[in-house]
Amino acid sequence: MDIRNTLAFIAAAGAWKMSSSASTSSPTNEQPSQCPVSGQKTNGSSGCPFSNGLPLPDPGHRCDPASVEETKIPDVPPLTQKQREIIKSTAPILAEHGVTITTHFYKNMIRAHPELRDVFSESSQKLGHQPRALASAVYAYACNIDDLTPLLPVVDRVAYKHTSLHIVAEQYGLVGKHLIQAIVDILGDAVTPEIGDAWYNGYWNLAKIFINREKEFYTTAVESGGWEGWRQFKVSKKVKESDEITSFYLKPVENPGNKPLPKYHPGQYLAVSLYIPALGHKQARQYSLSDKPNDEYFRISVKREDGVGIPTKENPQVPDHPGWISNLLHAKLHEGSLVDVASPYGDFFYEPSPIAPNAPLVLLSAGVGQTALLSILNSQLENSDKPITYATVARNENVHAFADHIRDTVKEHPNIKYRVFYSSPSSSAVQGKDYDVKGRMDLNRIKDDLHLDDNTTEYYLCGPEKFMEDKVKELSSFGVDEKRVHVELFAAGDLPASA
Repeated sequence: MDIRNTLAFIAAAGAWKMSSSASTSSPTNEQPSQCPVSGQKTNGSSGCPFSNGLPLPDPGHRCDPASVEETKIPDVPPLTQKQREIIKSTAPILAEHGVTITTHFYKNMIRAHPELRDVFSESSQKLGHQPRALASAVYAYACNIDDLTPLLPVVDRVAYKHTSLHIVAEQYGLVGKHLIQAIVDILGDAVTPEIGDAWYNGYWNLAKIFINREKEFYTTAVESGGWEGWRQFKVSKKVKESDEITSFYLKPVENPGNKPLPKYHPGQYLAVSLYIPALGHKQARQYSLSDKPNDEYFRISVKREDGVGIPTKENPQVPDHPGWISNLLHAKLHEGSLVDVASPYGDFFYEPSPIAPNAPLVLLSAGVGQTALLSILNSQLENSDKPITYATVARNENVHAFADHIRDTVKEHPNIKYRVFYSSPSSSAVQGKDYDVKGRMDLNRIKDDLHLDDNTTEYYLCGPEKFMEDKVKELSSFGVDEKRVHVELFAAGDLPASA
């Protein structure tokens, strides 16, 4: 799970506040100003592209070497109705200029704070995925300012991501400063002091929601036997599950008193951080835990990603590079290797209802999406009265992971049904033995196994975004209440399809 998304989402929330009168304006005829660091000269009230030139709450010049970043958490009043109106009125401007603002924001914040390269996905940055996701999230906030209920799932999702990456409260200050600065840089004279105040107050009102929620998550993790931040683990075992997926069993390097590992919720993920020689800094990724909780080890099962081309101005035809973390894990991490690990987090998990613990459970996955659902499946094996259907789709038997494990599990647990789709089975694959249905997953082909006649059945989906969208639609066409359908949204800023 690239999961794709960090503290910048929160930062972005400040960008909502451009007034209805705010629009880009042409430069004035002022004499060019010069940035004391870059030497760049530009026309307009903003002077250099890194100064604000306006009496905003934090007027410090960002690229002035003497400037001190704001890291304190200020006391700000609740948003006024007028400020809410300003926020709502900004939606059209955000739709037009949001990506430009967020791209500028990321670039300059990371340039000013290169240590943040350890936090942000290098690929997502260069491909523009993160700025686009951030702009979309800000737009959603502006549109929902009067009722944030549709965004509450996003708050928890992002807060979980932040805690897994060890984002701390003090970082919200520098994020807010650079975000507001980016808005001023892009919109120039359209940003009045009144609008600037609205940005500032709005940003901190939202930031405090995240800060408080993340504090709760950190506290819960520590109280349940986990930790805040990173802890060193070693690879105790490495198992090849298919041509693309390998499992890594991780145990803590230091564990005084043989303290058991925290009991995570089946379906949650684990963040790992590794130094990437090709980049010259660390990168962090989240991967679903692929086994039920136990006292001794964490298991993650990672697909080796081919990666994508990242074009640059100097080399617009750059060839594809492999996924940084996944390929490093596959090629360089062996038994005994060390890796930094965070406590388990995540809002996608399964716990049986105390009212209906034997309610049917349907698990639908594609490719490496099996990992989170396998953790859920393994956690429910002791309940022989619970009907479970586990269906998955893979290209063929060579990339189909965990097949033998699940087949053996089904033999021992008659309450579990196992259905396999191969979209491109090889000539040696045997239908009825290696797989059940040729083609992409079509729920009509296994409709009788979906427990559609029981309105307590829960459905959990994990896989590529398009796969999950399609399965949600199919289940809806069968009359399944969307409240009983749960999807693993890899990108922190994503909204459920029904939102």
